[in-house]
Amino acid sequence: MAGRVLVWGGGGVAVAALAGMVAYSAAAGLDRADKLASVVGACVAVAGLAVAVYGLIVDRRAAGGDTAARAEGSGERSNAIGGDNNGVVSSGDGATVVQQRARASGRSRVYQVGGDLHVDGR
Repeated sequence: MAGRVLVWGGGGVAVAALAGMVAYSAAAGLDRADKLASVVGACVAVAGLAVAVYGLIVDRRAAGGDTAARAEGSGERSNAIGGDNNGVVSSGDGATVVQQRARASGRSRVYQVGGDLHVDGR
């Protein structure tokens, strides 16, 4: 529910910003509006870079400096595997064993499915 409110709120802000830009462009002229848009765009880019660096620092501190994979599972039949997995994981009624091979390097992810898959990036 909170995610939906944030999405609608962000959409409302975007629509309001677009309406404001159109109104300003009509009132001030395209040349002046272009100059203002360049300055605003540069400020937004710098702010985005600062937020990205802050997020990286917070993530590293939360991991205690450890960059190993973390995984959490919740629920009656959940499986959570962090790091390397060389085994077979099978759960559920009448589960079958499916073996797949994949390689990933760095901070990449591999999702392989032998049935239904729901990936939630949280």
